[in-house]
Order: sequence, then C-alpha cells, then structure tokens
Amino acid sequence: MRTKTAHIALSVLASLLVIQTASAQRTQSGQSSLQVSSLYNGLSAGAEAFYEQYTLSGYWQAGVSGNLYKALLSTGDTLDYLHALAQGGYLFRLAGTRSRSLSLYAGGGILAGVEMLDPLSTLPSHIALSQAQNAFIYGMYAQGALEWFVARKVALLLRASAPVTFGSGIRALGGNIGLGVKINL
Repeated sequence: MRTKTAHIALSVLASLLVIQTASAQRTQSGQSSLQVSSLYNGLSAGAEAFYEQYTLSGYWQAGVSGNLYKALLSTGDTLDYLHALAQGGYLFRLAGTRSRSLSLYAGGGILAGVEMLDPLSTLPSHIALSQAQNAFIYGMYAQGALEWFVARKVALLLRASAPVTFGSGIRALGGNIGLGVKINL
C-alpha cells in the first residue's frame, strides 16, 4: 500500500514538473514569431510587421513599417509625409514571469527607407515644395515592448519606439506607441 501511495505521489510530482516545464517553453530559444502592430504618433497612425526569433536573453526582429506624419506649414496647410522603412534590431528581456506569459523588453536597431512628401497629393496646387518629394532616410531606433500571452501561442503587445532618422527634410526625431498581436510559429 505504501509503495502504491509513493508511486501516485511521484506521478503527481512528475506531472507537475512537466506542466511547469511546458508553460516555461512559451518563448524558447530559436522559436519564431510573427508580429503586427498599429502605431500612433500623436497626429496620425502607422503600422509595422516583423518576423522575430527568440534567443536566451530576448529576441531579434526584422520587418517593415509605414508611418504617416503631419507637419504644419507656414501657410496654415498640413503636409502629410510617409516614412516607409525596413527595420531590424534586438530587444533584451528585462523582466517577466517565470512562465514568460508576461515579459518586458527593451532594445533598439537600425532602419532605412524612403520619406515621401505629400504621398496622396492633398496640398493645394499653389503650394510648391522646396525639396524633392522622395528622399532616402536611414537611422536607428530605441524600442520597448510589453508582451502578454493570452493563449499558448498568441500574445498581445504594447510597444513604444523612438526613431531617429537622418536624411529627412521634415523630422529627425519621432515617437510612436502601438498595440499589436504576436503569433508564435
């Protein structure tokens, strides 16, 4: 009878260890994910999509983003301009739960792309831009992300980034906040 009780106790203990290990594997090293976020920069919106892969201490990302900005002209009109970018970087895991169902990340990366002035041609025809409508831009970004897994492979994201762009005729420093979804593959 005692051996049967001991076997049951060991079986329960082993199953608890397996369950704990399974929940800790939510973001294991080498695991890939896809992330899509909508962004807000104070005046208008944008979007980004990344392919990401976890490492032991965080994850690297590579993807694209499109951010629509607005600038007020001296005539009182508003100039819309779009940053279409390719981005890549690394975010370090700063804190989180043991099961990694909730994690906080911070890091940064590099970006390159094009700045398009008045992409939808909304400015009145009597206003002439003194610079080229398309310009090559490049730079870097700092980023923070809060990741909350609401299901085994699906996470909700809260993101904040501060891109610094060179080559822009309008804006060098920006800021975005965003909400997104991440799906582990």
